[in-house]
Amino acid sequence: MTIDRRTLPKIDSEIKRSWQPRREDRSAGGVAFELVTDIGRNGLASKRVRIALIATKKRTRWQLPKGTIEESEESFQTALREVHEETGLKTELEHFLQTIEYWYWDTFRKSVPYLVQKQVDFYLLRVTGGHLSDDNYEVDGVGWFSPIDVIAQLSFDDERAVVEQAIAMLEARTAG
Repeated sequence: MTIDRRTLPKIDSEIKRSWQPRREDRSAGGVAFELVTDIGRNGLASKRVRIALIATKKRTRWQLPKGTIEESEESFQTALREVHEETGLKTELEHFLQTIEYWYWDTFRKSVPYLVQKQVDFYLLRVTGGHLSDDNYEVDGVGWFSPIDVIAQLSFDDERAVVEQAIAMLEARTAG
């Protein structure tokens, strides 16, 4: 039996309080960045930031790499692992950014929809190696984006706020 998602109620405070069945999920991910050195025509070097994103849903949804925290992992370890698995990039932890929360309906192989409260810890992660790759079965594409293009490309407002925070941290670092 397939659940028609269009018939599900809007997730409001009453649904959040009373709906059963429900579950809580925890994930972690990262804003994976690197500083690229460009040499201008005048021979002077300048640095620019680029950020890796993944695409899902047949390349219609661009988002930050993230995934479920496993029992034996700390949140930041999950972020490092998931970024590597989903993008091919090896990273190092720079800084915790923030935790976002959202709610959604899980209807996959369910006769009754589950209401899911999801919390995702995001970290600023500096790229140290690897190669950008979309070989992971969970992603349809990967790409490098400038800070301005990342903000425009992201599909979710809460992830946009995470990236804006990361960009502000990176700009403050390079300004000083």
